Amino acid sequence: MLFLTHMLNRPVVDAAGVRLGWVDDLVLTNLDLFPQVKAIVLARRGRGALFIPWSAVQALPDSTVQLAMPREAVPSEPLDETAVFLRRDILDKQVVDINGRKVVRVNDLQLAPLDSELRLIGADIGLAGLLRRLSLERPARALMGAALPERVIPWNYVEGLETEWSASVRLSIPHRRLRELPPTDIADILVQLHPQDRMEIVQHFDDQTLAETLPHLEEEMQAEVILGLSDERASDIMEILPPDEAADVLGDIAEDRAERILHLMEPDEAEDVRELLQYDDDTAGGRMTTEFVALTDEMTAADALDELRRQAPDAETVYYVYVVDTEERLEGVLSLRDLITADPDTPLPALTHTDVIRAHVDDDQESVARVLNHYHLLAVPVVDDDGVLCGIVTVDDVLDVLHEEAEEDISRVVGALEESDVLATPWQQTALRLPWVMVGVLASMMAALFLRLNASAQFAPLLALLPLLLLLAVHLGGQGAAATQLALGEGADAGEIVQRQLRAPWPIGAALAVLAGLLAMLFIHACDGHANPLAVGGITLAVLLVDLLVGSLLPLALHHLRVDPTLVSRPALAVLTLLLAVPLLTQVL
Repeated sequence: MLFLTHMLNRPVVDAAGVRLGWVDDLVLTNLDLFPQVKAIVLARRGRGALFIPWSAVQALPDSTVQLAMPREAVPSEPLDETAVFLRRDILDKQVVDINGRKVVRVNDLQLAPLDSELRLIGADIGLAGLLRRLSLERPARALMGAALPERVIPWNYVEGLETEWSASVRLSIPHRRLRELPPTDIADILVQLHPQDRMEIVQHFDDQTLAETLPHLEEEMQAEVILGLSDERASDIMEILPPDEAADVLGDIAEDRAERILHLMEPDEAEDVRELLQYDDDTAGGRMTTEFVALTDEMTAADALDELRRQAPDAETVYYVYVVDTEERLEGVLSLRDLITADPDTPLPALTHTDVIRAHVDDDQESVARVLNHYHLLAVPVVDDDGVLCGIVTVDDVLDVLHEEAEEDISRVVGALEESDVLATPWQQTALRLPWVMVGVLASMMAALFLRLNASAQFAPLLALLPLLLLLAVHLGGQGAAATQLALGEGADAGEIVQRQLRAPWPIGAALAVLAGLLAMLFIHACDGHANPLAVGGITLAVLLVDLLVGSLLPLALHHLRVDPTLVSRPALAVLTLLLAVPLLTQVL
């Protein structure tokens, strides 16, 4: 295989074998499918470079490039503005692997001599390419005892990133192959780029492609893309997006800029977006879309079918058809099957199911997600205080909510302020964790002070038992807290959770109390201490039961107080164990 590294710095000789200089670069005239090398950049000591056409090359011996004519007859190739230099413009630059849907760096370029031509056939993105350029390929191959694995992308799967190349590089159809990827894959590629490169790539997309890609980016990146566009183009893209997606994007940018974009949109579409912007992002109103099918109760089945045909192209889903009165209050939902099979003169109220699962515009997005999941719905209607149908929340929005909430829970556990702040700054993590750590430190100091004031050799077994008791209490109480949080996440009733958690601790608490009593008897007597094992076991049982009950019920109280249980439960259990165990155990040791 021939690579660019093999060609660079190779001596160039004429037909008589006289050295003319060395290969400094190779030149293409375009980046089409397997493009042809058109010229050699001949570097000469003390003189300017020459561009020798590849047609002047006669052969490629192992160590030189031999031309077909003497020095005096060597032609010079004029280059146009579209010329691409392999070393200068592609090597070490980022490109898009269209097949792998990722951004990669070019470590070397694979070339193929075909008759009298030399064509670019692939980009080497692997370790072998780096070692080859460092002249370490042969030692590495000898050390491994085998050929190095190659990672070469065929050039027809490579999409150039113009922003990474020279300003003179211009593609004839910029990023055509990139635009042909699914929007989710385009979004994955954009995420991997530097912000400046990302914006310059985005400028090459048509409005439809960009509008389809935008919802698959994170909120911060959506705002970044819109802020990098002109107000006119941003308004065009907002008009293509569904109103709920447009509202999500505009809600993350400055109000004055959002208002300028809305002013340039079509009045009806701008009004739909403004209506959604008034709701908080984490509510049903903030999640809903206004693109739904609604029919009035004054229609017949025939009228309804005509109206359905008119509204369906603009609706996000037509699986549910909602029926409203003249005041646009939700009255029920209509089955498409019943509508299609009904007599054309049948009034809609006769076909309407009035027992409709619905959400309020101010409902939390998690509760809406639970409703959709519990009832296996594809969409749920959202109403205001007067029962007016304002929009619908669809199942794809629910998937986003569940994903966001899971990220947020994980982020909270690791000490991040929000789901996007898993790598929060040290100051942010400190502000989140320090208060609860200080509570635990204060309780530990109180326990230490108690022991110091009552210092005696008989407390040595107590000091040895405390780590075990703390471990059991925090572990078991933490399990109870986790079980309660899962039940809350499933929408379980508070009374049901309390009843279940009041019954749960007794068997495991009793088993651990017996074990603790036996261990205490053996350990205390081994330390020449005196204590009633039954008393130690009873105190252990009491402490563990209290920790289990508190651990199980504390998240319920914190949930109503809107305090994150993952940050509070375990520190609270440690404090409670110290405050209960130390005074009680000192009475029996």
